[in-house]
Amino acid sequence: MRQPSALIRPTRPGFTLVELLVVIAIIGTLVGLLLPAVQSAREAARRNQCQNQLKQMGVGVMNYESAQKKLPYAGQCDSTGGSTTTYMVHSVATLILPFIEQGDLYNQFDTRTPIPTAYPAATGGGDVNWTVGSAVLHPKAKGKSYDDLSHTSGQRAAKTTVNTFICPSVPNGPVRDPISNYGGFDYMFIALSDVNSIVGDPLYGQRQTPTGNNTAWKAQVVEGCLNCTDKGFERVTDGSSKTILCIEDASRSHPDVPLYGSYSSRDALVGASGQADPVKKTSASGSLGGRRVFAWADPDTVTNGYSGPSSGTGSKLAAINQNSIPVGGPTTCTWQTNNCGPNDEPFAFHQGGVNLVMGDGAVRFMAETIDGVAVKWLVGAADGVPTPEF
Repeated sequence: MRQPSALIRPTRPGFTLVELLVVIAIIGTLVGLLLPAVQSAREAARRNQCQNQLKQMGVGVMNYESAQKKLPYAGQCDSTGGSTTTYMVHSVATLILPFIEQGDLYNQFDTRTPIPTAYPAATGGGDVNWTVGSAVLHPKAKGKSYDDLSHTSGQRAAKTTVNTFICPSVPNGPVRDPISNYGGFDYMFIALSDVNSIVGDPLYGQRQTPTGNNTAWKAQVVEGCLNCTDKGFERVTDGSSKTILCIEDASRSHPDVPLYGSYSSRDALVGASGQADPVKKTSASGSLGGRRVFAWADPDTVTNGYSGPSSGTGSKLAAINQNSIPVGGPTTCTWQTNNCGPNDEPFAFHQGGVNLVMGDGAVRFMAETIDGVAVKWLVGAADGVPTPEF
């Protein structure tokens, strides 16, 4: 008997070239539709993390006020527009470390040594500002600067990256200065606003230039939640829920990092004495002693005035996210110019606006379309002007 032949299976035709191209095109279209959604979801997560960090700082300030019976000193006590600006030794970020679960870092700083003991060459005292080298300190200032080479533990602590102080939406990651490695800060507590709010004045919506603390400038200044007095939230008579405490000011960095930030031309505490960390510590004029405007331990970084792009040659109107396009700023107001883009002014890399925290700890999102003068009234803690909606 003959054995049955093996079963012959019919061959399947393969995909034609046209069919493969159609499938590839469909997959490409689906990926193209999916990627923006994925990117949007990631940015939403980053924005939410940024808001949580502002919440932590807001609660940290409230807990500080509750424990100390006063608000933390603003590191920048005023804004004279030059080297006569008065500072404290330590930043607000440093003072609130124990209240954001960073007590070990705080304990590495010297916050108590009297100025004449810490810096014997200091002059002043009593009710008069201290002068240390070319830097001006408030009479109540105490301690040693974070970048004083004689205070190594504070220097080491200041080089720690504190995630609470870094917005994840900022490009280039958490490193702000790969040379000196001081930890960065992507936010700003607002000490004051000197935006001109006189309707009909040629300077309306622009900075009122503080030439020597002139009368016209003083008339336009409103103080924020924090200053350098020993008072608590009772000084915020407009209401803590109606006053901005801290807002985004993202990506101020070393000038060697392309397009992002610069050093300040204002003198650091010990810049003239030769005791300050000299690594890449240069001012706009190229001399040693400029403050690092990206470091969370530097009081010139953490607390600033809201003034508008007064240093640029283009529009000088105060605004949120001003000169955000193109990246790096236009030639009239490059980001390496003070008060332009992310350089001492409210700025974020979120779409359409910035995150902020109010004095009562409530976190809000402010659209960049808001009127610049309206922001001034939201900064003012006791200006008596009805709070604008945003």
